[in-house]
Amino acid sequence: MTGIDWLIVGAYMAASLWIGFSLTRRASSSLSEFFLSGRNLPWWLAGTSMVATTFSADTPLYVTGLVRQHGIYENWQWWALLLSGMLAVFVFARYWRRAGVMTDVELIELRYGGRPAAVLRGFKAVYFAFFIHTIIKAQVILAMVKILDVAVGWGKWEVIAVASIVTIAYALASGYWGVVWTDFFQIIVAMAGAVLLAVYAVDAAGGLVTLPARIADSGRAEALSFLPPAGLDVWSPAVIAFAGYLGLVWWSRYSVDGGGVIVQRMASCRTEKDALAATFFFNITHYAVRTWPWILAALASLVLYPSITDHESVYAVMMMDLLPTGARGLMLASLLAAFMSTLSSYLNLSSAYFVNDFYKRFIRPHASERHHVLAARLSMLGLSVITGIVTYQVESIVGVFKFLLAFGSGTGLVMLLRWFWWRVNAWTEIAAIAVSMGLSFLAYLVPPFAAWSYSSKLVLIIAGSALAAFIVTLATSPVPFDRLRQFYRLVQPPALGWRPVSGPHGGDGGLFVRDVTHWAYGVTLVLGATIGPGLLLLGRLSAGAGILLVSGLAGFLLARSVGRRGWV
Repeated sequence: MTGIDWLIVGAYMAASLWIGFSLTRRASSSLSEFFLSGRNLPWWLAGTSMVATTFSADTPLYVTGLVRQHGIYENWQWWALLLSGMLAVFVFARYWRRAGVMTDVELIELRYGGRPAAVLRGFKAVYFAFFIHTIIKAQVILAMVKILDVAVGWGKWEVIAVASIVTIAYALASGYWGVVWTDFFQIIVAMAGAVLLAVYAVDAAGGLVTLPARIADSGRAEALSFLPPAGLDVWSPAVIAFAGYLGLVWWSRYSVDGGGVIVQRMASCRTEKDALAATFFFNITHYAVRTWPWILAALASLVLYPSITDHESVYAVMMMDLLPTGARGLMLASLLAAFMSTLSSYLNLSSAYFVNDFYKRFIRPHASERHHVLAARLSMLGLSVITGIVTYQVESIVGVFKFLLAFGSGTGLVMLLRWFWWRVNAWTEIAAIAVSMGLSFLAYLVPPFAAWSYSSKLVLIIAGSALAAFIVTLATSPVPFDRLRQFYRLVQPPALGWRPVSGPHGGDGGLFVRDVTHWAYGVTLVLGATIGPGLLLLGRLSAGAGILLVSGLAGFLLARSVGRRGWV
């Protein structure tokens, strides 16, 4: 890192601070402004913020680890989540916007009511703010630890303190306003860095034309496969894991109906249509636009650094070895941008859970807006300290991600059913959460379960949680009908699962068929636009062209259907 490199990094940090602090007064007026920008965001700003938040410094390191350890096919870990992502677009975006909540946790009392719902809301607020989001933030900071260890030789505590201080400063000052506007600036810088490193890495590995052959010659031909290698037994761990990603993970996650970060951005949009457009834009960009700069750099690293065993750190090694002066500074600034956008988003949302769904709801419900904004800022500081301590204990980015996939599994089915089946109640969620947590600790800490494969653990957690939730639902009293009718009229879900509430003539089943059709078109469009370009880049021209043709056809059918039936 030369003086020019540090000047570029410093300019980026100063610009982020300026954007954040310029919005301080606007964010301080109320909790709605601090956590939702007054529910007045256009689709393009909310959608860009979704993209920036889900592109963190850990993301390229995580993808590099997947490709180097297994191959391109292991990216189905996150490609499979497109199935739930498109549900968020065509089904849940309008439901969340109609609900008018500040956080996804607030929906609990709106949907169920009563003491069990209040207790569940308070528990989930603390659970997400102090546990789940702490793990996510630790994963994000760990990536910067690996990057700055390679770049400048800093240790964990130095990175935890220095890399976080600017983010915490503007997130405290400007709340969600600062988050979304710095996200807009940061995603441009982050994507520029990802493309820059991919170009230099592929060039150093001999260019795109020769890259597949050089990888095959090195004995790693399976790394180029988009599916588990054909020679594997049907019961091999790779095949079973692939089946688990496509068959289980996407619908069993606690965030299957959107998740906190996405829901917060849906809720901050001006209209239902803005919420839907923002989420659609996010899914296209998240999968089709961002995938290949990371994967190409990872494939090139197999040629350039075949013997490095810390696969996640290779991305930072390439940055320092391959980029010239100035470009190296831009690349580090881009990774800081990715890091800061994600950390600031999760700090803001964690604080929203704590203040809106716990502190304001149960401790100081009648305090002033100014008091609650101050509480939000103080909670951010406290949560940052907790995150720093946890980060010091974490070692593997991929390991953390897979643990979160497993730990959050089992509750996803309930998250879906609460929208579509009137009989689901607060005890349903409580049972699913309790059993999911218990089985997760059992699967990861207790022999012989700890020795099971990841897929086996996933099946255990999902099946046990779903069974417990179903039994408890039937064994407990339903939600009072007055509450159910209020929720049904507000959100307007499909009538099929709400007949006792909606009556025989309630709702329009045709609209739900329209939504499912749009979902299928959207999945085909984005998945094809993700895989097709990769096949073309790696020289598989006929397969890539065929997949892009199918993707284009799905896009045409979606556009025609939207033109006839509308988005909402």
